[in-house]
Amino acid sequence: MKQIDTEEIAKLWFENMWSIPDLTIADKIVDPNYNPSWIYIDKKGPAQVKHEINYFRTIFPDLHYEIVEMRGEKDKVWIRYNARGTHLGDGWGFKATNKTVEFEGATILYLNPEGKVIDQWGAFCFYDLFYELGVVPPFWELHKYLDGNFHE
Repeated sequence: MKQIDTEEIAKLWFENMWSIPDLTIADKIVDPNYNPSWIYIDKKGPAQVKHEINYFRTIFPDLHYEIVEMRGEKDKVWIRYNARGTHLGDGWGFKATNKTVEFEGATILYLNPEGKVIDQWGAFCFYDLFYELGVVPPFWELHKYLDGNFHE
């Protein structure tokens, strides 16, 4: 089995594919069977990744990722990142606010033996992002919007 440079894959994923965006990278580093279970669209492989990037960039056309740290093993790489973008497009049920936001998150890319991304797990706090955009109330005021039955 060839040696896979997991950190190079991570850099291509965030710095080139998502930040530039160079969608041709998806054809080079994403397995045709890529289909994360947490994404509910009827595409898979590079087409799925391109769809996701295009959607995010419709909302944040200047979206840019900075890798803060990463650790790789033979078949996976963990990435912690900061992202920044200006909310210039409608999406997620909200009209554009023209606000620039920053958020941080983490992603694990799982690689097949050929070094292509076969799965991904990612997390960032949508609530914090929506709060920065001014489209949801502060966390400490959420109780005012709940009906009290959420524990039943």
